[in-house]
Amino acid sequence: MKRVLHCLSTVEIGGVETQVIESLTQHATKGSRYEHFLCAFRGGRLEGTLLPALREAGGHCDILGRRSRFDLTFLRRLRRTAERIQPDIIHAYNPGASLWTRIALGGNRARRILVHCGGIRAASEFRWRLIERALLGRTAGFIFNSEATRCMWEQRLEIHCPRRVIHNGVPIADSTCDREPLPPSPFVLLTVCRISPIKSLSTQLRALAILHDRGQTDVRLVVVGDGPMRGQLETEARELGLEAAVSFEGFQSNPQTYHSQAHVYLCTSYNETFSQTLGQAMGDGMICIAGCVGGPSEIIEDGASGFLVPCTEPVPASLRRVVPGTVYDAVAKAFRPPLGVNPVALAEKIADARGRYADLAPMRDAARRRISDCFSQDRYCDAIQAFYDEL
Repeated sequence: MKRVLHCLSTVEIGGVETQVIESLTQHATKGSRYEHFLCAFRGGRLEGTLLPALREAGGHCDILGRRSRFDLTFLRRLRRTAERIQPDIIHAYNPGASLWTRIALGGNRARRILVHCGGIRAASEFRWRLIERALLGRTAGFIFNSEATRCMWEQRLEIHCPRRVIHNGVPIADSTCDREPLPPSPFVLLTVCRISPIKSLSTQLRALAILHDRGQTDVRLVVVGDGPMRGQLETEARELGLEAAVSFEGFQSNPQTYHSQAHVYLCTSYNETFSQTLGQAMGDGMICIAGCVGGPSEIIEDGASGFLVPCTEPVPASLRRVVPGTVYDAVAKAFRPPLGVNPVALAEKIADARGRYADLAPMRDAARRRISDCFSQDRYCDAIQAFYDEL
């Protein structure tokens, strides 16, 4: 049986890390044509949440214990791990993991190194583009997690090796149809994310304030996740008089439990290359409202499996350094500057969804089918293995 070594920078909380560990757990549980091994350069909170399930299913995992970004001694441990496992394919995720994997292991032509692109940083920043150009000769293939990601990379880099768009796999819950209906009031909005500038959660607070000003004071917002902007967001909620209407739940090991407690899921990021949490919410049959950009514009069929809101608001000057200079809109099939969701437009879309929530049952069913048919974990694992076969 051929072997695949999966390399991650860390097993800290993140969409990429969660996706990788969940897919490897599925491979271990259901069987695979390949033997899979996980190697993480650093540890993190997923060691206590998702890794135990992977190990219980018979999956293999090594944590190299890299102490800091300046600690390069882990490269010796990475080489020893590869010598022990003797992988036929090395599947690297994150810019850091794909960088050091190709530097440390790319000299062996028998090992095919596959770079998984779940973001656009390496294509957007000049120094990373120089690094990628230098390492193209050590790259056997690319996987992009969305058409938006592929377009951004191919706009900036001339790639000649094999490449595929393989959308992330979304685990499908079995109990979504048996959920108790929610009361119409309070009307609960939910978002699950790392609280960082690119998520534009301020837009959701301002939309909530607009709804309260219009008399819909029973609308609530639940924010699941943690991050560098949490304190600033809590202050903004207080200044808008929304302290009692917004609940900051912090990090949760199983955020999907909140799906049964909310009416509408919100995604208002300036850019998302896929959005695993949006896919999970749709898979659980939630009504989802997202900005028309990147991954969400590919996942949601506007008006059928969810709602897309046009992005029209300029990015604040304070955030321009942390937001990509260009993003991709799959609906328009075009590149454009990063823009945010207009809070008034978001408030009106929320009010519209609330006004006919009972009539949106077909949309909830369509959202489930959309994820099951196009973005399931099974389809992801099958597509990944087919690409391995080609390599």
